[in-house]
This record gives sequence, C-alpha cells and structure tokens, in this order.
Amino acid sequence: MRRTVAVVIPFFQRAKGLLHKAVQSALSQQGDFQLRFIIVDDESPISARSELGELLTRYPDKFLLVTQKNMGCFGASNTGLDQVGPDVDYIAFLDSDDEWFDGHLPHAVWALERGYDFYFADFYQLNQTVTAFDRAKKIRVADHPRIHPSEPIHEFRGDMRSQILEGNVIGVSTIVFNASRYRDLRYIQSVRMAGAEYVFFLNLAIGSNKIAFSSIPECRYGGGVNVFAESGWGTNKFLHLRHDEILTRKFMLSLPLTEHQKKVVRQKINQARMGFARGLFHNLGHGVHLDKSLLTSLAKADIATYLFLIVAPAVLLFERLKTKFRASAAADRS
Repeated sequence: MRRTVAVVIPFFQRAKGLLHKAVQSALSQQGDFQLRFIIVDDESPISARSELGELLTRYPDKFLLVTQKNMGCFGASNTGLDQVGPDVDYIAFLDSDDEWFDGHLPHAVWALERGYDFYFADFYQLNQTVTAFDRAKKIRVADHPRIHPSEPIHEFRGDMRSQILEGNVIGVSTIVFNASRYRDLRYIQSVRMAGAEYVFFLNLAIGSNKIAFSSIPECRYGGGVNVFAESGWGTNKFLHLRHDEILTRKFMLSLPLTEHQKKVVRQKINQARMGFARGLFHNLGHGVHLDKSLLTSLAKADIATYLFLIVAPAVLLFERLKTKFRASAAADRS
C-alpha cells in the first residue's frame, strides 16, 4: 500500500527563495509514497504563498497552507501537527531554510515500514563541511547494527534518553515518525525560542520500541532566521535562551527518566541558571536594556535562579581577580 508522508514546515523568513528550495528538495524524494505538505505561515515578513508561487498551481492537492498570528517555531509546528489527517502514515519535519538530500524519505519510509517508530539521520549544520555526527563524536556507528542490505541504515541500540541528554545527535529536519503512534505528541509551548525540541525528542524516545537512523548525511541546514545566531553573549536573546533552557529542563524532570538522567538534567539546569545570572550582570554593566518579563517569569517558575543572582557577582569578581593574577604572573615571568 502506498504510504502518505506529511511534511510539516513552520515558516518565518526574511530572505526570499529559502522555502521554495526546501520544498523542492522534498519533491525530489523518489519512492512508493505520496507527499502532503502542511506549511504554517507564522506571520512571516515574506509570505509563504508568494514563496511557493507556481508550486501551488502545479500541485494543488499536495499543499495545505495555514496562516496564523506569530506563535514561534514550536507553536507553528504544533499548528501543523494539528492539521495532520487520520489518513497520514508518517510525519516528517523540515525547517523552511533546510534541504533534504536525495534518499532521505525513501530510507525513512523503508525503516518505518519495518516496525521502527521513528527515524533520524546525520546532517550538515550551518556552514559546515563535516557532518554533525563527526563533529560531535557523540555516537559510535559501529555500536549500532546495520539493518539495510545496501544502505547505511542502522538500528539504534542503547538508551536514547541518555543519548539526547548527554550527547544529542538528532536534528529536527531529519526526523520522520509514525503518525498513529505519536498522534497526540506536541511541542511544549511554555517557551518560544529553544529547548522544546529536546523534550519532543525525549517523548519520541520514551514512546518508542525501535529507532532507526542513517549514518550518512541526509540534510543540510540553511542560513535563514536562526535564534542561536541572533542570541550571542551580551544580548537579551542570550538571556531568553537561558530562560527557555531552565524551563524546558525543569519540565524534563517530570518525564520517566532514570536517577542518573535526572542528575544530568539538574546539573544542566544549574549551568543554565548560572549562565542567566552571568549574562544578566554583564548586560547591566554594559547598558543593555533589561527585559523585565524574564525576571517575572523566573520568579514564578524557578525561584532558585534568584539564588544564582546573589552568588554570580562574587563568582564574576573572583574570575576577574584570577585573570588579573595570571596576567601579572605571566608579565613577571617575561
């Protein structure tokens, strides 16, 4: 039976041409399946309709275009998931500035047809010539048996929860999963910028009996709107990222994790708290306008962050003194 794959694309871009290229990379996938695109225009400065242009006319039955007030990537993705019909077999995510390589969906469908619950693949991150697997060195492919007679498709062995928490190798634009098994799965919406994807990955792993992946890259990440590129040290968005990281990791503690995994999560929460405190005092010292809503949110959701706000000045002072001491010692030696 010919399967139906829903391709969910949240869309918010400022540069022209990115969505068209992403969609074309999906249309080029060849296999015994049919595609259904669900594209959510999240109040994008460039409209999805103008980007798709003639594709909407050429393939009228393949596209569902939804427009909404801006809710962020996770909210837009959830809107797309809400539109997936009961006749859809598999769901794939594709960010609107990313491109799939030939073979991605055929490999994923092959694995899912054989009882695997979700699939992911190696990929190239933005402006990289070395793949994500090779750069991170967090997964040893030889530990995972090959399951395809001629393609590098493997069965994941081990606890995927630990893989995600201690060395995540999953990219959003490479995952394809069984629609019926994860019919009600959504991104948490308590955050807008980052972190919810890791909770989504964990829920995929928790609900899975069998996971497959490709050890060759099947996607290249593009250079469109990128929250991480715009959230460097000394910006309010840096604080927003740490805020979101604190909230999402606290949510992870409500999931079925081992005690060791919860310990890892708690350590990362404390790192994010200190990162927030350090960033806050840096910004205040450099005249960066403070978004007070972040402090209000953390006062309600994570009062422990305020303890780090008390400790952070002493830590920063100690680090400055240590740096000056090292510089003085080096000068004396020279």
